[in-house]
Amino acid sequence: MTRFLMLRTHDVGGAVVPPSVVDCDGVAPLGYQPVTDDAAAADVAGRDVVLAIHGFNVPRPHGVGSLAALEAALALTPNYRFFGVLWPGDFWIPVIDYPWEAAHAVTAGRYLATYLNQNFTNAASISFISHSLGGRVLLEAVQNLDRPAPQLCIAAGAADDDCMVVQYQGAKRNAGRICVLSSTEDMVLKLAYPAGDFISDVLLGDNDSPWESALGLKGPKPDAAPPIFEEPIPSGLGYGHGDYFPPSTPPVPPPADPKWRHAVDYMRRAITGQASYWA
Repeated sequence: MTRFLMLRTHDVGGAVVPPSVVDCDGVAPLGYQPVTDDAAAADVAGRDVVLAIHGFNVPRPHGVGSLAALEAALALTPNYRFFGVLWPGDFWIPVIDYPWEAAHAVTAGRYLATYLNQNFTNAASISFISHSLGGRVLLEAVQNLDRPAPQLCIAAGAADDDCMVVQYQGAKRNAGRICVLSSTEDMVLKLAYPAGDFISDVLLGDNDSPWESALGLKGPKPDAAPPIFEEPIPSGLGYGHGDYFPPSTPPVPPPADPKWRHAVDYMRRAITGQASYWA
């Protein structure tokens, strides 16, 4: 069973809602078993919590499958407690909703921080992993967290490359270490992100610049000093936007050396405080 913080009410689309805790094994048909806040709080007491947040255009069943596979691949020791974070960053008609989803990411991050501040006070630590637009959820949550987050790992971040020296300075100050995975071969961030972000900024009131590149394309701007550690994936390896988290449904036959395996190995090192390097 993987434990999830659920911030959505529907498999596809819907509004952001305050988190509830559920257990689910990731195998269809999915069955969500409610967990009380008191039980979740007791479970994390004295443990290092890791929250993993999926990105844009991920229906709930796909998020469950991918995040459950991520928990298994990370293979964390028992002192860690993994939670997948499910939020409504998708719509019935894919892609066209992207400009609106930044607002959902912000709301989800704030709801997540409020829940953690109220219920996870006895956790030894709270660290985060994110993919794509889940990076906005992560940064918003950490910016509003009542305690420092020792380890952050932002993969293929669909946020502006100057975000941690502009609107998310507070998240940067509240983090012990921020590891950023980026790839210049990510065509989604290279081609689609600028257009979607421009609409979000200019027409929908997002609070960043419409002229910046994505954090997950070339990493943060040079003035984003430590605790940010940027790891550009070497060019020529062909890392696209979907090559960071395990797929929700494993391909048959499985590839011998899937790209996501290397990304997950990096994430494990990042959130457990080991040296940050790509291998």
